[in-house]
Amino acid sequence: MCGRNFILTGCLAGAFTVLMSAGVLYLWWTAAPDVPIPSAPPPPPDNAYHAYRQLVEKTIELQSRVSNLAQLEQQATAPGASADVIRRYVAIYEPIRREIRRLVSQPCMYADEPMDFMMRQQSVFRTWARVESEDIQCAFMEGDHYRAIENLRTVLLLTEQVSRGAPLVRFLTGQAMISSAVTPIAERVASLDARECDRVVSVVREWEQVRAPFREVLENEKRVTIAMYHAMWQGGERLQQLFGTGAQVAARPEQLATRLANLRRATRETVELYDHAIAEAQKPVTQWQPVRPAKHPLNQQLPDVLNNARQISAASLARLRMLGCVAAVRAYYLRTGRYPLILAEAGVDDLNNDPFTGHGFIYRQTERGFVLYSVGPDGKDDGGKSVPVKDLLRVPGDLTLRSPSTTPAPAEPGAER
Repeated sequence: MCGRNFILTGCLAGAFTVLMSAGVLYLWWTAAPDVPIPSAPPPPPDNAYHAYRQLVEKTIELQSRVSNLAQLEQQATAPGASADVIRRYVAIYEPIRREIRRLVSQPCMYADEPMDFMMRQQSVFRTWARVESEDIQCAFMEGDHYRAIENLRTVLLLTEQVSRGAPLVRFLTGQAMISSAVTPIAERVASLDARECDRVVSVVREWEQVRAPFREVLENEKRVTIAMYHAMWQGGERLQQLFGTGAQVAARPEQLATRLANLRRATRETVELYDHAIAEAQKPVTQWQPVRPAKHPLNQQLPDVLNNARQISAASLARLRMLGCVAAVRAYYLRTGRYPLILAEAGVDDLNNDPFTGHGFIYRQTERGFVLYSVGPDGKDDGGKSVPVKDLLRVPGDLTLRSPSTTPAPAEPGAER
C-alpha cells in the first residue's frame, strides 16, 4: 500500500512538474517584448508635415474632381508627348505645386500615423514628383532651363522633408522620387550653359546639406519595427493605431496566435540586426558587412531589406554627386575650352566622394570628352561599362555618366580616381 502511494505521489509530482514547466515555458514564450520603444525624434516648431498631410487630402480631392485626369496623365507621360499635352497635365496640379514651393524651405519631420494612411500618402508623393519630372521635360522643350533645375530642387527638398524621421518604406519611395527628377536633368546637361551648370551644382550641394544620412533612416525604421512588435503583442486598439482601420479584426490580447510567435525573441533579434546595420552604415558599401540571416520567422526578410536599402541609398547618392560633378566639368569646359585634368580643377572636391568605395569617382578624358563613373556595389572597375541603376544590384558594371558635350575636347592625358 505504501509502495502504491509512493508511486502515485511520484506520478503526481512528475505531472505537476511537467505542468509547471509547461506553464513557465508558455509564459516565457508568450511574454511581451522587453525592449523599450525608442523615442521618436522631436518635431520642429511649426512642423510643415501637418501642412503636407492637408495637401495630400487636397490632392486626392482634386484628382476626384478632374474626370479625364487618368487619360491626360497617360498621354503626358507617354514617350514623345508634346509640350502642350504636358503643360495641360501639369497645370491641373499648379495650386498644389505652389503650396509645395511655399513649404519646401520650412522645417519638417514625419509625424507617426497609421500605416494605411501613410501608404495612401506614398502614392500622392509619387504623383507630385512625377508632375515635377514632366514639367522638367516640358521646360527643356521650351528652353526654360532654370525652371527645370528649380523643379529638381523642389523634388530633392520635398523628398527630404517627407522622409525625415519616417519608416524605411518612405525613404525608398523618396529615392524613386529623386530618380524621376534626376534622370531628365542628367540626360540634358549638354543643353545647359555655364551659369545653369553652376546652378545644378549649387542645388546638389544644398541637398547634401539637408539630406538625412542612411544611419538615421535605419534608426527610424528600428523604432517603427519595435513599436510594431509591441502592438502585435497588445493587439486590439493598439494594433489599429499602428496599422489603421484595416487591423480592426486582427488579434486581441487574449488571442494566442500572435503571442505564440515569441515576440520577445523576435524583438531582441530585430535590435541585433538593426544595430549591426546602423554600425555598418558608417562605412562605404564595399566595406559593409552584410546583415546576417535572421533566425526568427518574423525577421526572415529583414536582412535582405536592409542590405538592399543600403545599396539603393548609395546608388542614389552617387548619382546625384556625379550629376553635380558633370555639371561642374561642363561649366569648366564652356569657360576654358578644355576639360579639367582632375575634378578638383572644376571645384567639386566636396562632391567627389563615391559612397560605394569612400574614394573619389573615376574620371577620365576620352576622345569625345570624358567619362565619370562609380564602380558600384561590387567594387570592381569595369572601365565605365554603364549599367542602369535598376540593374546595378544584379548585373556587373558601373554607374556611369559620360561627357554631355558632343564637341571633342582637346586631347589631354590624365585620369583621376
